[in-house]
Amino acid sequence: MDPPAPVWVSVRKLLPLGTEILAPRNRAGLRIETELPGLLFEWARREDGGLLGWVTYQLVTADDQWSRPVSHYVPAHLVRRRGPARRQQFGDRRPRTRG
Repeated sequence: MDPPAPVWVSVRKLLPLGTEILAPRNRAGLRIETELPGLLFEWARREDGGLLGWVTYQLVTADDQWSRPVSHYVPAHLVRRRGPARRQQFGDRRPRTRG
């Protein structure tokens, strides 16, 4: 895709938390959010017909001291397009919600 498309990546589902969640917190450890903003660069077809998206997103430490860009293939069901917020889509005009 040129340019890359802004997307949300379901990182918590991609990198599920294990039993070590009961361990003491490490402030320098990576923070795994439910969803993170990222960029989708391409789609690739799996041999079974499913789709994988090549995405890049940032993993940040719990103390916000550093971040690391991560790029890899992610199953299509864990990627969703990111667009403008509803309040930005309509500007001053509000859509009717009732009768």
